[in-house]
This record gives sequence, structure tokens and C-alpha cells, in this order.
Amino acid sequence: MRSKARLRLMSTRVPSFFMLVPGPWRDAKAVVSALHAQGIVATVGLDGTVSADALRVEVVSDANLAAGFSWGRQGPVTESLVQAVGSCNHAAVLECSHLLNAAPARVAAIGRALRDAGGVAIRMEASGLASDWASWLARMDSGTPYDVFASAVALSQDSDGTLFTCGMHQFDLPDAEIAASSPPEGVEWLETFCVYQVEEDPELASGHTFRPRAEAERRSFERWPDHRHHPDDGRHNPFGLWRFLSPGDPGLEAGGLVPTIIPSLVAVLSAAEGKKGRPLSRDELQTLVSNCPAIAMNPRDARALERSRGYADIEPERAWEQWQIIRQTM
Repeated sequence: MRSKARLRLMSTRVPSFFMLVPGPWRDAKAVVSALHAQGIVATVGLDGTVSADALRVEVVSDANLAAGFSWGRQGPVTESLVQAVGSCNHAAVLECSHLLNAAPARVAAIGRALRDAGGVAIRMEASGLASDWASWLARMDSGTPYDVFASAVALSQDSDGTLFTCGMHQFDLPDAEIAASSPPEGVEWLETFCVYQVEEDPELASGHTFRPRAEAERRSFERWPDHRHHPDDGRHNPFGLWRFLSPGDPGLEAGGLVPTIIPSLVAVLSAAEGKKGRPLSRDELQTLVSNCPAIAMNPRDARALERSRGYADIEPERAWEQWQIIRQTM
């Protein structure tokens, strides 16, 4: 039964991530030619169906590229890098059709070819993380889970002190957030947890617990929608984020199986509001959730399902609160 279930979860969806490289090129053909000269196959244009392991290229014109290259892994980037980007009015947008950690050596080869062709810097579009070539290539050449994570995922802090990651959807994984007693503590939690996701690809579900080291107190975490970024923003994570709860807060109860509503609860609620022409009341929403058919799935199969459709569903027990987030970002 498990093998048949997995067979039904197969999908033609191809994951991808985007990179932005300012440089001297004026059209995509020049970028494709530079890549071909290094033995890298690429095609012009980002429209149409994405095929596995494809590399597609487009060139955009922007007189203010430097404004988007102000922040890197260690904070503000150097003034020399900003000036180099500011001398460019065009940038190559590249879509790599695979997960970032699936082929770091290939990604490094693409970056090196663009650098040698005049590219002055690189920005990972899923996080907005800018980098000089030396540090970015060193991490991609290393290929370790931490280095690949550090090359592409940003860590930021809200005004209330909550720390969060941005860019984990480059691995088809949720981001994470935590309210910690200090920024270093929060960074430890988030980096350890996210690298654990990238390296181990564990079966995680709301109600599970985690700690970055043996001496730390375990915290429960729950899946929530990405409330920080609009779906049209490249930083939006369609797989949401893991929200670490306060110490001692058990949150949702974890079970061996995950109740999975099919079609997704997001689709059901969206269709219901479209039919009514107005937002659902709490009672209407709870009635719909209660009446939705659900399948008990193990976490790995539930994750395969969400990856096949390209986004995570909301938690049935948190449906009202999470649907308000979805509605505000739609």
C-alpha cells in the first residue's frame, strides 16, 4: 500500500531556483553563448514548461541594481561590490531547474562561467542574499549542507526580536522562525535546524520537537504559512515555515500519521469564499473543515504530496488563524 501511495503522489512538477548576475550583457543570447563556451547548455527565455535540469536565461534592464545588492550573509556587503554592481544596467536572470543542494558543483560551474564572462556579483533571488564571487564559489565548491545553505539562505530579525530564515524553498523546504533570548542563540537554533533539514531530509510534522544541542531544552514547532512575503515576491516560501514555540508550550499534539485533506484545505476555502463572494465566518470555516474528507498519511508521504503540488496546506487545527494569513497574502 505504501508503494502504491507514493506512486500516486508522483508529479510532473519540477523544482527550480533563480540567480541574478549583473554584467556587461545586453541580451540573453550573449549570456547563453558565454555559458555554451564553458560547455554549459542553456536556453533563452523563462516562459513555458520547465523541464528537469534545464537552465533558462533572461536579461533584465535596471538602472538601480546596486540597491538590491546591499545585504549578504555577514551583513552589509562591501562598498566595492556595491559600486561594481552600480556600474551595470543589466543583469542575467537564471532559472536552474532542480533543488539547490542536488547539484552544487553544477551551480558553481554556472557561476564561474558567468564570473569569467564579466559578471560582477551574484544574488540568490529566493532570499535576496547578495555575494561576491570568491565567498559564494567557495561555499558551492565545498558542497557541504552547511555551505550550500549559507550560500543561499538569509537570516533576519523582525522588530519584535523574532529571528527567521528566508530562502529554504530553494530546497523545497519550509523556513523557520524563533523568539530567542539573544540573537546568537536564535541563529544557533535556526542554522542547526535548517541544515538538519537540508542534510537529513527528516520526516517532520507539527508537534514534533527539536533542540540544537544536548544541553538545550527541547521546543515544539508547528507549520505556519509565510506571512512576510506576498506570493508574487520571489522570497515567498510556498512551503511555509516552522514556528518554534516558547519553551514548555506543547502546541499541537504530534502523531504518527498526519491528517491530510484532499483537495487541499487552501483550495477548499478559496473556492468557498469565491462562491459566497465574501470572507468566511469562523463558524462557516470550522464547519467546512469538519466536513472535509481526510486521509491519514505518514509525514514523508504528506510531504511528497505537498511538493508535488508546490505548496503546503494549512493545519486543520489552526485553520482559522492560518487562513487569515493566506487571505492577507493572496
